[in-house]
Amino acid sequence: MLISEALDLKERAFISLVGAGGKSTLFKGLAQELSKQKKKVILTTTTHMFSWQLTPFIKKENLIEFNDEKIMEDNIKKIFFKNKNKEIVLVHHRIKEKEGEKISGPEPLYLDKWWEDKLANYFLVEADGAAGRPVKAPASHEPVIPLSTTDLIGVLGIDALGLPLQEENVFRSKIFSQITGLELGEKVGIEALAFLICHPQGLFKEAPPGCRRHLFINKAEDSKDRKMAKELAFQVLKICHRRISDIIIGAAGQKEVVAEVIRRINKP
Repeated sequence: MLISEALDLKERAFISLVGAGGKSTLFKGLAQELSKQKKKVILTTTTHMFSWQLTPFIKKENLIEFNDEKIMEDNIKKIFFKNKNKEIVLVHHRIKEKEGEKISGPEPLYLDKWWEDKLANYFLVEADGAAGRPVKAPASHEPVIPLSTTDLIGVLGIDALGLPLQEENVFRSKIFSQITGLELGEKVGIEALAFLICHPQGLFKEAPPGCRRHLFINKAEDSKDRKMAKELAFQVLKICHRRISDIIIGAAGQKEVVAEVIRRINKP
């Protein structure tokens, strides 16, 4: 099953990704799928992401790199006028950092405007960073999710289970502790991850009203991982089934990304 099929995407969708534990790999896989659908696709970020994450999609004719959103908009229209079946990468600034070059994208309000103006069929946006950890808790200034988001994907790695709650394992570990009640140094368990997912200040913090919330439990690469992922999924559904549209269990780095999809059953 394709990622886009698991998400049950509509003919047009504004997709934002948040969380940790393989979010960038999932972004890449979904971008590759959407670019093959002969639709207009815009790829960008509302935070800072490494340049290499977008490298597979950057060609001379589809990179729009300006710090002026009006010029960006004009160029989007020109590229799509010439070729309606293309992905476009939007870069606002390039930032040199110790870990490597990062890029930023246009302001969310411009993305919202371009969605309203129907400039593309699909918008795919990375909306926060995670410093390569398997799980994270959002800080006060994040995530930065455009209001037009129709599909919000919250990602975490099942490999976080059993790890001590410390910064090298959990990005913003002190905030994670505040949200879940888990003490620093204690091992991350299913209950703590479920609290993070369901808490208003947790994984789906700042979710725009009306958007569908998809939980992607990543790195479920073998039967043991998938079993633990299912246990987490059912714990989440017990706590906050009304807020989660579906739960996807899979491994973004494998050829067959999606292992299982658990759809929400509406209860009275």
